[in-house]
Amino acid sequence: MKSKEIVLSNKLSCAVSALQEVEQASEQAGLDREQTNILRLLTEEMIAMTTDILQDCKGTLWMEWEGTACELHLTAVAPIEKEAKAAFIEASKAKVNAPVKGLKNKISALLAGMLSSGDYPELYASMSAGFISGVPVGMPSMRMAPTWSLAAYTESRREEQKQAEMEGVEKSILIGLADDVVVSVKSHWVELVVKKHFAAPLRAAKPQFTGLSHVCIWVDDMMEAVSYYQKLLGAVPDYYLPHWKNEGFFKTSGFIKEATDGEVSIAFVNIPGTKLTLELVQYHDPEGHKDPVIFAANDVSGAHHVALKITNIDEAFLHIQSMPDTRLINESGDYQLFQIRETKPAEVHFFDQDIRESDERNVKMAKIISGLRYFCFIDKYGLQWEFEQGHFDIGD
Repeated sequence: MKSKEIVLSNKLSCAVSALQEVEQASEQAGLDREQTNILRLLTEEMIAMTTDILQDCKGTLWMEWEGTACELHLTAVAPIEKEAKAAFIEASKAKVNAPVKGLKNKISALLAGMLSSGDYPELYASMSAGFISGVPVGMPSMRMAPTWSLAAYTESRREEQKQAEMEGVEKSILIGLADDVVVSVKSHWVELVVKKHFAAPLRAAKPQFTGLSHVCIWVDDMMEAVSYYQKLLGAVPDYYLPHWKNEGFFKTSGFIKEATDGEVSIAFVNIPGTKLTLELVQYHDPEGHKDPVIFAANDVSGAHHVALKITNIDEAFLHIQSMPDTRLINESGDYQLFQIRETKPAEVHFFDQDIRESDERNVKMAKIISGLRYFCFIDKYGLQWEFEQGHFDIGD
């Protein structure tokens, strides 16, 4: 697909028209607001860079796309008159002798070299990598100017470990946001193509469950609770995290109102003959009420939370947000999917090992915990649910 071509000039109105066209094309391509904003930034940078380099921006701009693979095309007429062209080339040579730093200066030197048909091979010196046309660089006899790719240039510099030469380039919006920038010249027309491939926008979708993860119970003494459920249900202790801290965990998860950080102990015990895992949580700081709230048999109530394992947590988060009579555990608007901080093996302990011991199980479990992503919400009957992705070691 291709958008309408916008005629460019040095007037501000042409830039406004170009941005509006990119907005419309992005909508047709099915891109979301964030992706559209990225294309707007790239468009603004292309126009500003071309104007700075050529001191003019007469030409056209349009967008092409296939799926979420997008290309922004800008063509502009280069200096044609002898004096203007000579001044442009001299300015570019001065930048080369500086030496060239910054993407704009590098492209300026590139264009001057291409336009001079090989009469000034020194303009290619700092850009010898990145040409993708196969035409020898700086050859006076070449009839067709080569094409240069920023992606190819960056890769060659990475291979040669000359990151210092990229100083200044990396500060460009194009470098930060674009997948590639391709520069070419045909006659006196300069073409700048910026390529950007987006991931498909997330769509709300029903959760794809893989099983029950755990049922959570708040307790006042973790070890006492483990012993209690061993006697009551024959529970088999698995592993625990004593005095586990996580900055921002409580504020983000919404488990404790007005708290930003905290410290808990967490234990997992399995109920034999079932695929049920209990998560026992004791808060050390900040502390809550110690006396359990006992509901009558006919009171509307529930467990603290039930956790289910899913594989599409990003889409499920959007789905739950759209459901009526359902609210996220934290309704501030800042609540997002939470990923647990990196957990060290020394923070994980198994009940069948001394607290000073550690083996490959601790390493494996720490890695699993560090990769967990989850969010919590409350249904219309007051039951808190947790959807989590990555906790495949427990439950069903």
